[in-house]
This record gives sequence, C-alpha cells and structure tokens, in this order.
Amino acid sequence: MKGRHPDFTTSRLSITATDTANGCIWVLKKRENEQVALIQLTGQQLSSDAIDPSDRDGYIQEALTVILSYLARTLLLPFVTGEGGEAEIWLENGFYKDGPVFRRDLTH
Repeated sequence: MKGRHPDFTTSRLSITATDTANGCIWVLKKRENEQVALIQLTGQQLSSDAIDPSDRDGYIQEALTVILSYLARTLLLPFVTGEGGEAEIWLENGFYKDGPVFRRDLTH
C-alpha cells in the first residue's frame, strides 16, 4: 500500500491504486500488463470505465469483489453508489437501481 488506498492482486488482474484528493482510482491490468478498465471512488460514489464496454471477461466484476470488501471492512462505508459502465455490471455485483444510480448497502 503506497497511500491511503491499497493495490490488489487477483488470479487474473493487477489492480493499482492512485490516491486522489477525495478518493482513489484503481487501474485494472491483465497479467500481460494490458490495461482493461478503471474503477474510481469519489466519496461514496464508484464509477467504472472498461476498455471493452461489455466487459465480457468479467474484469470489473472481479475487481469490484475485492474493492467492495475493502470499502466495507476498512472504511466502514454504509453504502456505495455506482454509475458509469453498464447496468449489468452493477446488478451482477449486488447493486440495485436507486433513482439515477445503482446502490449497494455494505455490511461490516
């Protein structure tokens, strides 16, 4: 961990954190060092941007699993909202539609 927010490694991804003034940007790279997506935390708002918008290989879902666990456990956030990316990504990760955004209540 270089700053406030940690880097992560999964079986397929290297997820590198860069702290910002009010959150973090995680860059998702495949093992071949090819960037596949970004996930940004601003306050309690998550957004994602995938190189392949359909994210057919589930890279964002894989990264969200470790990032959401970290947010709930370490930052004790009661919930996060998500936007950007496709609705399917948020819904597959336990978010529900809450007006113009997707929301997920976190348990600690």
